[in-house]
Amino acid sequence: MRKTILLGALLLGLGSALWFSTAGRPGLSEISTRSAIGEAAALTAGAEAPGGPTGRAPTGTDLPPEGSRSLFDFHVAQLGALPYPFSALVDSFRDLDRWQDGSVRLLIPDGRSLRKGVANYEHPRVLAAAQVDAPYSPFELAPLYTGRLFMGFVEPANEIEVISYNEVAGRYEYQLVKDYCQGCVPRIVYARRVVCLTCHQSGAPIFSVRPWKESNAHAEIARRIAGAREVPWAEASSTLYHGAPISTQLVMPETFDELAGLGSEIMVGQRIWWDGCGSSGVDCRRQLLAQVLFLLLRPGEFHPHSAENQRLRELQGLAWPQGGIARPDDNVRDRNPLDEESLGATLGRRLAQVRTRLRLAKSTGLDMAGELKEKLMDFDKTPRLPEHLDPLAPRPPREILDSDTLAGVQALVKLFDPRDRRRLLEWSGDQPQAIRAHVLAGRLDDLLDAPLNRVTVMQRLATVLGHAPPDYCCQDADTLSPPRTEDVTPLEISSGSVLEVFRRYCFACHRGNPSRRLDFMGGKTEEQVLTTIRSNLEIMEVLDYERYEGTAKHGTLMPPRGSDQRAMLDEARAQNTGDLERMREALPALFDF
Repeated sequence: MRKTILLGALLLGLGSALWFSTAGRPGLSEISTRSAIGEAAALTAGAEAPGGPTGRAPTGTDLPPEGSRSLFDFHVAQLGALPYPFSALVDSFRDLDRWQDGSVRLLIPDGRSLRKGVANYEHPRVLAAAQVDAPYSPFELAPLYTGRLFMGFVEPANEIEVISYNEVAGRYEYQLVKDYCQGCVPRIVYARRVVCLTCHQSGAPIFSVRPWKESNAHAEIARRIAGAREVPWAEASSTLYHGAPISTQLVMPETFDELAGLGSEIMVGQRIWWDGCGSSGVDCRRQLLAQVLFLLLRPGEFHPHSAENQRLRELQGLAWPQGGIARPDDNVRDRNPLDEESLGATLGRRLAQVRTRLRLAKSTGLDMAGELKEKLMDFDKTPRLPEHLDPLAPRPPREILDSDTLAGVQALVKLFDPRDRRRLLEWSGDQPQAIRAHVLAGRLDDLLDAPLNRVTVMQRLATVLGHAPPDYCCQDADTLSPPRTEDVTPLEISSGSVLEVFRRYCFACHRGNPSRRLDFMGGKTEEQVLTTIRSNLEIMEVLDYERYEGTAKHGTLMPPRGSDQRAMLDEARAQNTGDLERMREALPALFDF
């Protein structure tokens, strides 16, 4: 069972409307040496395949590699808009789950994340991990969310952190939803990856080991949250804070732990796929995939010392890195913040941190400006932890894997799920050996010089087995608007411009929306946005309250019913502010062309 803790940039991203912004990636010289995280980032930079002595896997860029995007981006695009408040965002996974659950939720008021300085017992950090068991369909592959999407929300920061898997790139992406608050226009952005990897040293989610005393599964932590929020203790397990119960059972962090561990295993598998088979190891990857699929389909018949596995070991031995492949330590030791309230404990933490800072100071300095620098300084103001509890401290690998291992098979099989097994058995007529034969005959070879991708493998196997490939919603990056980093300059709107009104009611869903189709207010300048608005005749239709209100087409009016923006516009109309009229006047009349 896996033990680790969601911290650092654990969860970067989803929010109430669908917004982000973009810019180039600042160099490492821009991160401040006065920040402990900056110092650690200096050490992280240059070790860009975390946990491995070599690294072909594309881990280094803040933005996802071209042609790929995070699962989170696709999820938001499928929704059409990011739900608000955070509890509604968490509930969006419930609708995908056949058991109507969809997520694991925890509260951590005094943790070790990058936002620890603004979380407290009244406003604890909310962690949510997707756990979706989708209904079976023979015609469509459902996205796999379990172990692949994690979120963390701190209400006073107005920010969500999200980690989610990128199927095409074979890595986890780190994102933020900024300005996530009532009446705000949220922005979805990709975070500084080098900062995230200072804690997420496996390139995946992390969580702490049992018994998770930082969380609300610890009775005293839960009692303090209830007290700060003025909730009677008898009602703590049934009272929710942003979708998470104030008091929860130990099974909740245990499940969270297992989901984080699944993410780490997937990354180990992708490293072995690349580094264990080498840059020209198509024969090796072909054999590895064949064994992954056989383990998926016939786990009871999978024998470690079979001829097929011996052949895999031989092929791995031809390309395996001389120093081996590290299995990173994705565990952070458990911490009880209640034990740290004495003066002696505080002094001990600070003395321990001196040793850490002396070691980190040997690295070259990093300078970071603006909002991120302020966030790191806030992080540094909080009491320091002993090195053995500090997620910034480098963690040695759990083990070094050699070419005799079958860890790649055991990890990569977790890219697939029981519904995939059912489909493959149906397509093959319950003949797993037929699937192995197709793989070994090279019919999937053109897929092997890339990270192992569950979707492309399933679609290709359907074709070679004589079936129509199943549809998949969430892999074509061309349907999404361009990704953005967190240091973009916000759109400047001149005083008195009608864009001020569109920003109030429309930007939350139509500027920065991951869906390219819905991102029609995403221009870089005021004039670009106004030009796009004036050329979109549908806007005139959806703002025609005079014609459609109270009719069967009432549901087509925008902003959508139930949204904050609709409530604000309804209030503005009741007060005769003229906002609706200003937006309509900005659009062309029927014959203005």
